[in-house]
Amino acid sequence: MNDVLTPAQRSHCMAQVKGTDTKPEIILRKALWKKGFRYRLHYKLPGRPDFVFVKQRVAIFVDGCFWHGCPIHYSAPQTREQFWKEKLKKNVLRDLAVNDDLKSEQWRVQRVWQHDLKELDKVVNKLVKILNSNDKSYLLEKPYDFQVAEPLAHYGGFNNPSQWWLCDCGSSDVRVLSVNKPGSLNPNAKKRPDSAELICCRCRLKWSIPVG
Repeated sequence: MNDVLTPAQRSHCMAQVKGTDTKPEIILRKALWKKGFRYRLHYKLPGRPDFVFVKQRVAIFVDGCFWHGCPIHYSAPQTREQFWKEKLKKNVLRDLAVNDDLKSEQWRVQRVWQHDLKELDKVVNKLVKILNSNDKSYLLEKPYDFQVAEPLAHYGGFNNPSQWWLCDCGSSDVRVLSVNKPGSLNPNAKKRPDSAELICCRCRLKWSIPVG
């Protein structure tokens, strides 16, 4: 039996993916609810955060690894390459624009990777600390202009996995903008692209990097 989906089949499957009330969102919401924090759903803000804490002015997004360019788990489909390249870049740039819009309205933005919820307690403790804090100093930072760097070290060529995508500014809040061909960025994957274009969400540096 051929397990490879046709373009039409893949498009149908992607269309069935839920945009709200996903399992990861519900898991995180329930965990924070147990800690005594009350949130609002479907709150009308730029980007439509998955849930918000109005009193604390904190907006939370739970981002899927495929749709939002996870530097660990992003895997480019084998069909409709150009479509998915454009879709990924559009999603990531929209996320950055939404972050800036919310920041300009004095909201604190927290984006949680779906895979981070495997360590749920760690994520919850971080968010609880933010929700209990009145520190909004980062809101004073102005958005950076896009910058382009020279190709850097080999992707996955470090002993510390967090350094695979560490930006020059020191931030690990990095997303994949594009890959040069289908395959997964996971170091254990059998099929991997040759290179990836990354962008830092903090300083907006863009760079290309070889993938081994």
